[in-house]
Order: sequence, then C-alpha cells, then structure tokens
Amino acid sequence: MINTKYVAALVALLAAAQANAEVDSLPDAKWNNGLSATVNDYVDSTIDMIIPFIRENGLDPMDLPEVIEGFEVRPILITYSAWLKIHDGYMTGLVNVARSGNQNVNYFAKMLRVRVQLQFNNLEFIYRYLVKVMNIGPTGGIVGSLTRFRVIADILIDFNNDEIHLQQFSLTDIGRLRVRLTGNILVDWLINPVIRVFTTIFNTVIIKVVEVNIRSALQGVIDDININLRDIIGALEAHN
Repeated sequence: MINTKYVAALVALLAAAQANAEVDSLPDAKWNNGLSATVNDYVDSTIDMIIPFIRENGLDPMDLPEVIEGFEVRPILITYSAWLKIHDGYMTGLVNVARSGNQNVNYFAKMLRVRVQLQFNNLEFIYRYLVKVMNIGPTGGIVGSLTRFRVIADILIDFNNDEIHLQQFSLTDIGRLRVRLTGNILVDWLINPVIRVFTTIFNTVIIKVVEVNIRSALQGVIDDININLRDIIGALEAHN
C-alpha cells in the first residue's frame, strides 16, 4: 500500500491521477466538455486520510516559536516599560479538518489542476508566559482559542513531464481568537495589556508560522512525489 503521507497530501488527487486514464469514472464528477469536475463526495469519503499526514509531519501538535515583545503600562500616573515573553508554545486542533466549499478539478492539455479547500476548527495555541515590569515577574499560561481558519491550495499535475507543482497556497478566513490566562493571576492593570500583546503576536507572528509550516509540509511531500511520480500514479490507480 502507498505511504499514508502520499495519500493524505493528494486526497483530492486520488481521483485526479486516475482522471488521466479514466475521466468518466470519478465519483460525483459532472464533467463540462471533459474539462472540469466537482469531487465533493470523493473528498468527503477520503478526508480522514489527511489526519495521519498531519500527525506524522508534526503539525498536530505543532511547535510554536518563542517570542519576546515589549509594551508599556500605566497603572496610575506613570508609564512603565515592560515586556512579555511567551515560550514552550504549541498548537493543537489541526486534526479537526473538514472540506470547505466545492473541491474542483480541471483537466486541460494533459495537465490537471486541483483546488483544495479545507477548514480547520476549534484550534488552541498554548504557551507559558513571563511578564517583566516594575520588578514584578509573574509567570503563568496563555491559551488562545481560535474558531477556525481555512487553507486553500492550488495544485497542478503536469502529465506532460510527470511533475506536480504547488501553484498557490494561502491561509484565509481566520476566525475569532479568544485569549485566557491560566496559573498565576495577574494584577488587574496587567491583564488587558498582556492579552493585547499576545493578540498582536498571534496576528503578526504565530499565524504566519502556522501557514509556513503547513505549506512546507505539503511542499515537502510534493518534492518527494516528484522524484518518482510515475510509480506513485500507478499505485494510486491500483488503489482506486
């Protein structure tokens, strides 16, 4: 059986590879002049194959970077400089994956383009923190809960030269982030500034790291597949 990471990375391409030989055999495929199809049912029935890929590639849980960010607080009349250090961070919840919108394939000139749209729900970003201000150095935990985000990948299989190309990759539709502090209770005048700083770090650093890590894992699989694409296509056709 083909390695699970190949199957997972090409969940929508399981049908796509076979389309080169048997265009009419795709489940839920309604071809427009033999050029395009929607394969929602096929993706829905195979999407669980993505979960082993996510786990095997260190994406859930996903290690997150240490970040130090300065800020200012004004507890009474004086403004003080402070800094927040977040460390030992990781993200969970990427295994909560579902199809988002229609999954379309387009076939032209012996090239097949697959647009994969997946949504990930109920993600958590968990960190330890240290705050330094006015000789106060409280520590504790920060948990950021995110309702969702969507990944869109545009993949091209070129049967002319037996190569796969990642044409486009983006993380979009980022939902609402809720932040809570755990462990030691901060003094009232520090709570909101710390949450604001963490939210800024999340929007400028953390979510971009998540996007890069997912893209890198997918690109790594595509690079591996390109080494021996013909054999893999044959294995996918046999699997189906």
